Amino acid sequence: MNTSHQETFLKKLTIPQSFMLLSISIFLMGATWLIVDTVRAAESQSRTESNCTIGMVKGDKKAECHVPIINGCTVAQFPGYEEPWAEASKGGATSCQFDEKKTDWKTSIVGTCQACKTEQCTGRFTVMFNCSGNVPSVSPAFPQQR
Repeated sequence: MNTSHQETFLKKLTIPQSFMLLSISIFLMGATWLIVDTVRAAESQSRTESNCTIGMVKGDKKAECHVPIINGCTVAQFPGYEEPWAEASKGGATSCQFDEKKTDWKTSIVGTCQACKTEQCTGRFTVMFNCSGNVPSVSPAFPQQR
């Protein structure tokens, strides 16, 4: 439509027709946001994390910990990336990373920290899991009394 046809069309709309057109537009925008929010809520309910933490003191040469793998879950991928959704962090003068030789991301996840050169050091290994198969269905019924 060119501008003159659009202006003519809009001028011919009565107030009830304009209100109806506006109402439909607002309804469609609201329905779209509701669908997006429902999908986001479902995704967030199907993810959980597991972690392990290492504590070390000055002079400790090396330490490792095993991140528990949640039964029935798989390691998640950060949206848009192919790598596992995992993070290794540390405190103090040490270096920490996931052990590439001992970690297969399905049966074993191992984090290691190297020598601690300050009074205290920490390492924390966090892994995000997809557990969509483990999410219980929502039941409006009350739990049974014993």
